[in-house]
Amino acid sequence: MELDNKYIEVSLFLLKKIIGRTFPNPPVVSLLVESDKNFKKNKIINFGLTNFGGRPHAEANALKRLNFKKNHHYTLYSTLEPCCHEGREESCVSKILKSKVSRVVYSLKDPDNRVNGMGDYFLKSSGIKVVGGIMKKQTEKIYKGYILNRRFNRPKVILKVGCSLDSKIAIKENERNNITNSLSKKIVHIIRSESDAILVGSNTIRIDNPKLTCRIDGLKKFSPIRIILSTNLNFLTSSNVFKNCSNYPTIIFTEASKQKLGKKFKKKNLKIIEIEKRNFKLSNILVHLAQLNVSNLLVEGGSKIFTSFINENLVDEIMIFRSNYFIGSKGKDMIEKIYTTNNTQSNFMLKKNFQLGNDSLEILENKNKGKKN
Repeated sequence: MELDNKYIEVSLFLLKKIIGRTFPNPPVVSLLVESDKNFKKNKIINFGLTNFGGRPHAEANALKRLNFKKNHHYTLYSTLEPCCHEGREESCVSKILKSKVSRVVYSLKDPDNRVNGMGDYFLKSSGIKVVGGIMKKQTEKIYKGYILNRRFNRPKVILKVGCSLDSKIAIKENERNNITNSLSKKIVHIIRSESDAILVGSNTIRIDNPKLTCRIDGLKKFSPIRIILSTNLNFLTSSNVFKNCSNYPTIIFTEASKQKLGKKFKKKNLKIIEIEKRNFKLSNILVHLAQLNVSNLLVEGGSKIFTSFINENLVDEIMIFRSNYFIGSKGKDMIEKIYTTNNTQSNFMLKKNFQLGNDSLEILENKNKGKKN
């Protein structure tokens, strides 16, 4: 039905507006459409978005406070297959069955093992007409992080770099520099708000002393979980990132042998996850993050972290904010010169390129996109 594409397209437009707003649940948009007997007259009478914080779900919100008319058809459109598992609240399938909805149209089958086609099955078994897979490819792109989380137990990894024309991230070693312009910085804050978590290494905390929050009005409450990797905990408890852990969840991954060093940080209302030295690997850390429902991970530095992610082929996308000047041979390289020839930038293809005043933004995508990597 041509109408199905139309309303799913509207739903996907709205879906892009709430990316990063519904953690720990995936964002979903639902539309409730009222039609006459012959589906000649159709109109949206309500819509629902997954609430900030993940609950209530979009379908539940779309079905609230409605007066269903006699001799009319009601179709519920959803970007994701309605859930059928009971949790803290009644499932969306149960709420649909209690309503006057006679038809459900969704775009993507939910990859969560608790659903994964069962929502579709229960609706059909109860006499509801169900159509799935509408505009599936477009929807998969938006939900890529969620799909990777549920199918491969890891988040989508976006590596964000700010550098000079000659790919330097600092004028010299162990020095913090402002390389990109104010527009680039604003866009970075928007990208942070669309991410579930942001990850840096201990050198970034020690040298740059970042806050790792969204500092644009209206987006502050959507700051991501802050993840710090440090085998030695070699930074100060007075660092900016530790001044507001009550408002911004913060997790440190460290080696289990550093338990004594970790005690001073526990007073900062943050979480410390200790991993045995032999298991302190990025792939294992990504598993931990996936189990925390992190679907979209933004990696912001530094060069050692960048290099490790690229060497282990764990990067799905690279966003390079590049200024319009050279730093020279004494500058700090974006990628350390220890990467293997099999995992260089040749594994990535340029997807988009934008001009941001005197900066540019290059978005590169892993050629193995959608795979476990």
